[in-house]
Amino acid sequence: MSTEHDPQLMALFAQAESELDDPAFGLKLMRSIDRERRKTLIVWTAFVAAAFVCIALFATPVVTAAKMATSLLPSALVSVEADWLQQLVAPVNSVAAAIAIGFLVLRKLYRRLFR
Repeated sequence: MSTEHDPQLMALFAQAESELDDPAFGLKLMRSIDRERRKTLIVWTAFVAAAFVCIALFATPVVTAAKMATSLLPSALVSVEADWLQQLVAPVNSVAAAIAIGFLVLRKLYRRLFR
């Protein structure tokens, strides 16, 4: 390996160390950054406004659906006459338990297939 420096390579390094003589370059760069920032701000503002409109329009139906779901979830799947047996199977004898068990089974199946 040689210890000599390549003159062309040294010229490239010297050229890279020189400052840019164009003062308008920085101004153009700052304007483009400001323009992009304004575009991003406009897009986010439109997104938030649309989200508020959707929330205002769909708030009542969503609340009604949530109330219906919460009244349905604790419902028993199978009626049990014996009080002690009803208390014993209560954690798994509801719509919510069936949904939870179904979700866990699907999750296990997904992990087994795709991992």
